[in-house]
Amino acid sequence: MISGNRLQMMSLLIVLCIPSSRLIAQTWPGGIHDPSKIVKCDGIYWVFGTGDGIYSMYSRDLVLWQRGPSPFTKTDFPSWINDYVGGATDEYGNPIFHGGFWAPDIIYMNNQYYLYYSCSEWGTMTSTIGCVTNKTLNPADPDYEWVDVGFLGIWSYQPGLALNAIDPSLIRGPDGKIWMVYGSFNEQGIVVTEIDSVSGKPKSYSGNLPGTSIANSWTGPQSYNYGEGEGASMIYRDGYYYLFYNKGGCCAGIASTYYIVMGRSTNPRGPFYDKNGNALRRSGVPSGGTVVLKHDDSRGQDDRYFGPGHFGLYRENGVDYVTFHYYDPNGYYPNPDVNNQGGPTLGLAELLWGEDGWTSISLNFLDEGVYTLDNLLSKKVADVFSHSLSEGAFLYQYAADSLNDTQKWIFKSLGTGEYTIQNYADPGMVVEAGGTDDATTLSVTAEFTGAVNQKFRTVILPGGEMIIYPSTKDRVWGLSLPTSSDVKLSMSSLTNQQHLRWNTSRFEETLSVSLTTLTMDSDAGTDKSILVNSNGRWSVSVFNDSWVSVEATGVRNDTLVITFAENTNAEERNNRIYITTHGGKSEIITLTQMGKQAGAGTLKNVVPINIYPNPADKVLCIDVGNYGMVTVYNATGQRMVDFNPEIGNTKLDISNWSKGIYFIRYITGDKTFIKKIVKN
Repeated sequence: MISGNRLQMMSLLIVLCIPSSRLIAQTWPGGIHDPSKIVKCDGIYWVFGTGDGIYSMYSRDLVLWQRGPSPFTKTDFPSWINDYVGGATDEYGNPIFHGGFWAPDIIYMNNQYYLYYSCSEWGTMTSTIGCVTNKTLNPADPDYEWVDVGFLGIWSYQPGLALNAIDPSLIRGPDGKIWMVYGSFNEQGIVVTEIDSVSGKPKSYSGNLPGTSIANSWTGPQSYNYGEGEGASMIYRDGYYYLFYNKGGCCAGIASTYYIVMGRSTNPRGPFYDKNGNALRRSGVPSGGTVVLKHDDSRGQDDRYFGPGHFGLYRENGVDYVTFHYYDPNGYYPNPDVNNQGGPTLGLAELLWGEDGWTSISLNFLDEGVYTLDNLLSKKVADVFSHSLSEGAFLYQYAADSLNDTQKWIFKSLGTGEYTIQNYADPGMVVEAGGTDDATTLSVTAEFTGAVNQKFRTVILPGGEMIIYPSTKDRVWGLSLPTSSDVKLSMSSLTNQQHLRWNTSRFEETLSVSLTTLTMDSDAGTDKSILVNSNGRWSVSVFNDSWVSVEATGVRNDTLVITFAENTNAEERNNRIYITTHGGKSEIITLTQMGKQAGAGTLKNVVPINIYPNPADKVLCIDVGNYGMVTVYNATGQRMVDFNPEIGNTKLDISNWSKGIYFIRYITGDKTFIKKIVKN
């Protein structure tokens, strides 16, 4: 929240930082600073933020936002605020509140909405928190009326209280109790107080006000320096209260250093600890806090999320949506030091939960995988021109054909909320944004460089449809014309038109092999016994290609043609064949090639063992002239039987064996002999 020695005025934040087009029309992304959590009323999403009279926006889909009405105005607000906060003067020179409301939050209880707000004077701890209620957020509803609750008893600066009363945020615990966290900077940092769900005011029992300090952030060098830590929010899950709050500094455009940290406790009053066991509240030393969202300074403007802060949670359809603000380089902020870049913008992410009970913020809305992209308007799918993968080929839409692999796309996550998008027919061809400012055309290239115009982001809306956009641009994939004809894909500003939105259909690859192990004799040869079963495309590689090569089409079902050289050594040797689908599934085939006999001679010149008939049906006769050991293996290397044959003829019952190839190893003295037989 804006506090401490922040110098920008609220009118600049709202009028200058947010383009006028964002104030009067549906726009994406939405411009806002210090967003509340999102609430839904009559099918419409609402979010409130810093601004004159309390800023509001509403949306039907969580991406396109339009400015909504304000409970107050810059000059028309509850008069009690003037008793605690000034910052301006009236026409007679008397100090009055300046009319800029900061960092609101909203909760539904007692059959109405309670919208909490904070008021403060620039560069001071002179602040207070208030609340206004409404039975509905729908301005067209006859019951729409904002009613102020009055003074809540929360204010600063109070003598001896190192606390700044701003940035309220509300939570309902599993027991139905309502808690408010608030506070900024100072040794007390973030505090928590219990709220009465009817009056909306803090409960009156001893010690509940100003609240219990649960987090702070010492920045030194003096023991009293607490120059960050604000914008807190608390949620509950599975026995733990999770506290999120901002460290760093805001309100400088892309020079802002805000980032979000987290800790948890079994009690809303703490103590809170991060994943490493560090306390979130400490005196005179840096506090803990597991970082959950922070700008990657090494990437510069390739990471558009500068200064993320003001965590909020909204749940719908089993998805935990995270809202926050960030400073978008594409927007305006009055800071000449950074070329006036960094408009305050509403961010949307997902909250993911690990098996250890800790959570993380993910900007990845789409799971990695292979997808077809179905245009919401035309019902046709994204493809390449004429289904031909050539350098610079533009993306087009065509009627869906499940056997046309150019209509499938591999989304590979980069772990940053960004994806590379490869064509399934040839993963070496990747999508890149081009044209004016790399924000108008979409084509494929074999020259993957990792440049930011080859990286894309997605947002999946609550209704299931998705928007796709270049990593750093405010332009979305769509059709060059809203038509069902075969037309080129292009990028444009997002509107509510369906030709700019997509449904995803996941292509579930299948892959199996008929054998995962193969044993060959020592002679050179070719094997065609392994069948690859797949519904897609795949590639083959060999671990050691000096003595094995494999041929295959790599398209759906096919037989491997495995060619191997002679093994002239006495020892067996091993190898691996890797089968990998274009979407990443894999199978490994282990190869074993038997060694030559020990000692002089070869199997062709020395015949110490005679086996017949070959092929055999039910009985195999084995004649040996010396005592030794006979072992029989199937083609996968599985040992079938071993025994010490008598000199002369031994009959072996093979009637229950499966049809196929078998290998017989006969060891006598220091010599080893191998024979191959076929079972009919």
